[in-house]
Amino acid sequence: MRSTETSLPLLPLVLDRVADELRELLVQEGVPFCDASQQPRAGRFVLFDSRRGRRGSIETGQTWIDVAGLDDGSSGGPIAALADCRSAPHQWRIGSWTVAEEIARIDRRAVRRALLGALRDAIEDAGGVWLCVSAYPFPYRSAFNFRFDHDEYDTVDFEAVFRAIRGREGWTSHFVNGAGHASAATPWARLRGLDVGSHGYWHHTYRTVEENVRNLGRGIEFLRGHGIEPRGFAGPHGRYCPELGAALDALGVSHSGEFGLAYDDLPFCLVPGGPLQVPIHPVCLGLFLEAADRQVGHGPAEAVARRRAAAESAAQYFERLIHERYCAGEPVMLYGHPEGRLGCWPNVLRRVLTAADSLWGLWKTTQADWVAWWEARRNIRLTVTQSGGCFEVAAEGLPADWDIGVECWRSTHVALMRLDRSVVRFTPESLAYERRPTDRRVIPERVDRPGGLRARLRRAIDWERVTPFEDIGTIGWRNRVKRTLRKWVA
Repeated sequence: MRSTETSLPLLPLVLDRVADELRELLVQEGVPFCDASQQPRAGRFVLFDSRRGRRGSIETGQTWIDVAGLDDGSSGGPIAALADCRSAPHQWRIGSWTVAEEIARIDRRAVRRALLGALRDAIEDAGGVWLCVSAYPFPYRSAFNFRFDHDEYDTVDFEAVFRAIRGREGWTSHFVNGAGHASAATPWARLRGLDVGSHGYWHHTYRTVEENVRNLGRGIEFLRGHGIEPRGFAGPHGRYCPELGAALDALGVSHSGEFGLAYDDLPFCLVPGGPLQVPIHPVCLGLFLEAADRQVGHGPAEAVARRRAAAESAAQYFERLIHERYCAGEPVMLYGHPEGRLGCWPNVLRRVLTAADSLWGLWKTTQADWVAWWEARRNIRLTVTQSGGCFEVAAEGLPADWDIGVECWRSTHVALMRLDRSVVRFTPESLAYERRPTDRRVIPERVDRPGGLRARLRRAIDWERVTPFEDIGTIGWRNRVKRTLRKWVA
């Protein structure tokens, strides 16, 4: 790291007309930044995007960094790709099983790692430092949560799941579908006092804002009617569309999680000031059981044996995944369904929780607390200056309820230290660094959608049979076609 003759801080980075998507990547990473229009001399390094017009003026001692050069220089580079909200079918090859799910087309984590890794190299080459607020409260290096999507209610499975999580309820979050629990009388005492959110009323994500507002609002009021104030939302089937995002914003929902938009990443806001997205891992036990059911066998005994083998493979997969994400410093956000899956195979859930419990630096938390931490972290502002070989970190907005850690990077190695006061001084050589693995053993592969006119028509009209006929809207061509077809197939 070479020194420079300037008194300007190394951080924050100064942003001069860069894309909102890049700003949000820096928020995710915890790298301090400010806007050039408000604080032009706040930092030594000024980021601009040559594709967005001419750069502004520069102060003595400042260095320009063109992010277009890091983003492959094209108009359709990785930053632009982050605006893609579409999903596509993918599959994972896990041992002898091929599991499938529809997830986001864009791997946001991979884009963030590649783009900010290139930016980090450019800043270090120019004499800067890459220092960020840790993604987790100090001294943790990762976070764990298990999200239950309660689509329907089955007393036996529900009770089996709650026996499996006994004593570890504070590691879980529960998202309840209204229609699937409309006649349930017994789960509410179990759920009160836990982290509970809405899974909608009808188990479907609609293609209009109005229908999503109505469905989300009804699901929220359903839970309130049972003495539960829901926190957050989880989209049915993990589906996302801009109309759902607008409905979440209109209803003031604080956070949501749809793997059709993002998976295996840190939380982020898709639009400035919008609901916080909480990405999860999109593979669940149910996908393994579905893979077992797709195999051809002879008789019920073979079917049970295949399901038992699939459940064992799922447990092993999740155990490896937890360790892999922990070593990489990435969040471990898993999910599953009680009815017909985790409730039938509760040992899978016990093994998952035991694997998480074995890691001392893994923060076991609820989604609500994960979101509260993330909002507090977002308000922390750091300024980093250098005097000789010593660095000074000055902090503002430190929350009273959380211990803060900062990460100091040197190329691909990182050291974690505690930020326990408003000003901390350190020398990089005095820190203990580690190299965090970035390779993943199992990567989803994109597959083609089902072809044919019928499949395309179903997608075009948003065909589903979850919503009762009388609840299907009458406005819009999709609803009119859907109502007509539902009459024909009734």
